[in-house]
Order: sequence, then C-alpha cells, then structure tokens
Amino acid sequence: MPFITDRYHDQNRNRQPAAPAAAPVLPTPDTPDTLADRLRSRVLGQDPAIDAVVRAITLARAGATEPDRPPATVLLLGPTGVGKTELVRQVAAALRSGPDDLCRVDMNSLAQEHYAASFNGAPPGYAGSKEAFTVFDRSTVEGDPYTPGIVLFDEVEKAHPTVLRALLGVLDNGILRLANGQEKISFRNSFVFLTSNLGSKELARRRGSRWRTLLDRGHTRRTVVDKALQSFFDPEFLNRIDETVVFDELDRATIERVARLETDLLRARLRRRGVDLQVDDSAVHLLAVQGFDPVYGARGLRRTLRTHLAAPVAAEIMRVRPTGTAPLSITATAASGTIRATATDPES
Repeated sequence: MPFITDRYHDQNRNRQPAAPAAAPVLPTPDTPDTLADRLRSRVLGQDPAIDAVVRAITLARAGATEPDRPPATVLLLGPTGVGKTELVRQVAAALRSGPDDLCRVDMNSLAQEHYAASFNGAPPGYAGSKEAFTVFDRSTVEGDPYTPGIVLFDEVEKAHPTVLRALLGVLDNGILRLANGQEKISFRNSFVFLTSNLGSKELARRRGSRWRTLLDRGHTRRTVVDKALQSFFDPEFLNRIDETVVFDELDRATIERVARLETDLLRARLRRRGVDLQVDDSAVHLLAVQGFDPVYGARGLRRTLRTHLAAPVAAEIMRVRPTGTAPLSITATAASGTIRATATDPES
C-alpha cells in the first residue's frame, strides 16, 4: 500500500520522469508496537521519546495528517549523548533502507550568514544559482509513493536567523522554494526531525544543587526546557512543531545496558573475522563506570570501550593470530580497574 500516494503525486505531477534506477531493498513496515520495540532495542532509557515518535509515524500512516505540511515535525530536546540523533537514524532504518538513509543537515555549519545560501541555493546572478545547489538530497527528502523521506536538522538553535526563517516556511507549508525562483523541494512526504540542546546548560547547572530533588520530577525538567525554548524561538516557529520531546538524562543503570549493547556490536564485528569474544559482566560494569558522564551522556562510552576493551582484545588477537583467519576464542574480564583479554588458541 502506498505510503502517502496522493501527496507524492500532487507534488510531482508536472515533473519529467527520471531515468530508472535500481530500487533499494526496503524494510517491511512495522506495526506501531513492533516499531516501538525495535526502536527501544537500540535507543535505551528513552521510552517517552520513542512513544512520541511512533505516535507521529502512526498518524501519518493512517492518513490523519494535513496534506499541505510535512506528515510530522518532531523537536527532540536534551543534553548531548542521550540518543536524539540515534533515534532518528533508527527510524530511517525502519522506514527506509538503513540508518544512514536520511538527509542530515548540520545546522552548526549554517551559523554564519554567508553560508545561509547553501540552505535554499544561491539567488539569481550569483555563482551556482542555475545549478540550484543546496544542502538537501532530494531523493531522501521527497521519498517516493511507497517510502517517506526523512530529514534531520541537527542542533537547530545554532543556525543563523536567516536559515531559521527559511525553515519556518518548510514547517508551515512543506515547500522550500529555491532562491533561483525556478525550483522547489517538497517536504510533504517527509518526516522532519529537529534536535536541540536548549535548556541543557540550565539543567546541568542545577544538577547536584538544592534543585536536584525537583529536577527528578519530569514536569519540572520540562518547565526548564520550555522556558529555554520560548526565550529562543519565536512563537510562530514553535507553533509549527507537532511533537516536542524532552529526553531524559542517562543514569548508571541505563549506561550499563548501553555498554552491553556496544559490546555485543563489537562481538558481532569480530565474529565475522572468526573471533569469538566473550565479555564478562565485570568488564561491562567497568566500562559503564568509566564511560559514564552526566554531561556527555553515552558519547564517552564508545571511546572508553575502544580504549579499555577493543584495544586489549585487538592486541591479544595479533599476539595469538597475527595472520590468517583461524577460529579464535577470547574472554575479557576486569580486575583492578583494567580489562584483560585472554585468548584460547584452538590449535594449541
């Protein structure tokens, strides 16, 4: 069944047909419950955010959204390293061909006014106006009758006001008219996600103070973030957001689950090289303790895993099996604040 067929054909009725290309292998659409379970398996500790995203996708699939706007516009708020961008990547994996099959716009790179032209192209008379160069990949923005587009505006608050004004039109009517006046890009078949760190500094300042008890209550955290949003964005911008989601800070229990997930990914990579890696719970706990940072969230965990687990495992592989692909088993355990990798050579 087409995803948003009427919307897609309305915006492409007068367009010349493109040359046929090999169709990507697309996933079978999930039900709302299976989609939520799939996202929860990769983005941990953020159930309210996942519920909001699944709700937005379900409304679009059911045809309950306005046809002259993007089917969903979701603003994801929270400190760095809590899974905002990863959630959008996993949505792309569920709705398109993979986690990287989306149009991601780093709004930090559009902070200067003279870079704003890359958003909607150079105006007539300027270099590049005829080519209509923009930061958008049309195929991942507009999608097709069976596949929605996905666009991620990362760190939206860092863009220049000129860019935010252009973005306002996209959120309002789902159309970006390029500056050359001859072309336009339609977002009417595209899920639009925006991420922001607004309010995170204030929450970090209050962390550990007498406000800590209050910040443990979700409605107070939301109040702090809402105040930051209202002081930065104009009301007309916020009124065009369908869902505003505040991500929770990661606690140590969630970080340990993330550590186990990351070690499983490392094990899967090594398994393709003939290495069977077993990671003891003590090693996972050590990674969680050393990789946990209330400011940077889970971002430091991958660096910790690379330094404290992947490095000794790689050294042990090269010591026992410097060449070849013979099967090898390695066990990683933690003791005295370090992780030790011990290999068992099948030929020994």
